[in-house]
Amino acid sequence: MVESFNGYLYLIIFLVLLVMNIFYGFNCLFRTEKFLEKYAISIEAAFFCRFAGAMISAAVLMQLYILFRGTEAAWAFFNFMFVTMTLISAVSFYGFEIDKLGLTDKSSREGYISTGVLAILWGILCFGLADKIYI
Repeated sequence: MVESFNGYLYLIIFLVLLVMNIFYGFNCLFRTEKFLEKYAISIEAAFFCRFAGAMISAAVLMQLYILFRGTEAAWAFFNFMFVTMTLISAVSFYGFEIDKLGLTDKSSREGYISTGVLAILWGILCFGLADKIYI
């Protein structure tokens, strides 16, 4: 398993990403009301919260598959996650800092900071595992 990730550093980064995805996916899918309440989002957004949770959970399933199967030829998934997190971070930044549509007292920069960190970590994995994933 460690060899598949070119050592412990990239394996640890991958596991950190897995834990973060599990956390957000679980909260969006199974703690929807509390998740929405935390950010003062109307309950009418429950469908979209669960939609996002389902997408994150799909990523978790893929990560578990890659964790036990290996990273060989998994470039599409790694790149998809990098691009997705980059776009979410950029859109969240725009919505929070520029557009400000729908912001409440409980709105947080967490949306673009956390996804920005995730994008950086996925980017590190894309470059660090290039010899494995781009086969």
